[in-house]
Amino acid sequence: MSDHIDAVRRAIEFRRPGHLPMEIVDVPGIYNAYHTLDPERVRLIAGTEDFDALWTNCYSMFHTEVGRTPEGLPIKQDQFGTRLMTPREEQSAYILLEHPLKGRALKDYRFPDPDDADPHFARLGEVIRTRYPDRFVDGFIDAGIFLTTQFLYGLEEFLLKVAEDIEEVTEAYARVADYYLRLAPKYKKAGAHMITVIEDLGGRDGLVISPALWRARFKPILQRFIDGVHDLGLYAGVAIDGSSRDVIEELPGMKIDVFTVFDIKTTGVETIRRALGGRMCVKATVDMQTSLAVGTPQDVTREAEELVRAFHGTEGGFIAQVVRWHRPEFPAANVAASVAAFNAWRRRQGEGDDEQKTGDGDGERQAGGTCSVQ
Repeated sequence: MSDHIDAVRRAIEFRRPGHLPMEIVDVPGIYNAYHTLDPERVRLIAGTEDFDALWTNCYSMFHTEVGRTPEGLPIKQDQFGTRLMTPREEQSAYILLEHPLKGRALKDYRFPDPDDADPHFARLGEVIRTRYPDRFVDGFIDAGIFLTTQFLYGLEEFLLKVAEDIEEVTEAYARVADYYLRLAPKYKKAGAHMITVIEDLGGRDGLVISPALWRARFKPILQRFIDGVHDLGLYAGVAIDGSSRDVIEELPGMKIDVFTVFDIKTTGVETIRRALGGRMCVKATVDMQTSLAVGTPQDVTREAEELVRAFHGTEGGFIAQVVRWHRPEFPAANVAASVAAFNAWRRRQGEGDDEQKTGDGDGERQAGGTCSVQ
């Protein structure tokens, strides 16, 4: 087993990793930024060459070109039948155009066949085997179950359906979850060690649906997905975009191995630390909505150090994530500051133990996941 893979596993399981693991998104040969970049032209961010883990980004959306806009821009359709386009301006990755269930009954809709994705996973597996056989691979489901279900209807109709026909929405969510769970063995065959599903549940101040409704309808299905990933011998991760305050304390009980967060300020470092510190591994980047996007390098450095101090203990429990992103790309100085700050902690592993304690200080981890990874 490589030192990279071992360090990530030990961080997840709170087994004293040899160093603070780093995960990157900008992976040559893999990262395509929602199909807006040629993966072969992607280059590593300076200072991340010794990364431990990689994120297979945005590969749950398989696109086929089906037409052109009057301006000549390609119109693409994903495997679910949602049509979208990439705008000329680089402030967003895609614009949704058509939703396959808008104005239609679920009983008349045919879900995609997971086996149609086999060519993609064959290519992904070849890249991993030839370029990254010694790195920990996190297979991301993005868009996740919740957001994909929204895409089927369109946001407005989705919210109306939630209010008027929750049975249908629950069935659609369950069918989407089943589709993605059937992709999980393909990720494993390609070389993945973990599956992370991005659940876009949160807004700025709370969930986009009531927490009670999420617990009653969506949480049990998400739990079945997590259990199914564990049954394959893979770690299971969840990312929640937006505020997770209403549900954060429930996550350890779901046996999730890693909680990933991209906008740490929305929920708050202290809130997440109190709920998960010492109990579940946290993977985080400097806040992509604020600090990385519009802050100064000094802001980025302070926040990176805050993340490490909050979640990385001598036993593990934290994975530092570095992102440059694309459409829009973050300021180069801010990205470099995040790399330098995290690398400084990677070098000082084992020093300052008193500064690196996490959780409530009882030194006992209340286990998240239960999988036994092969």
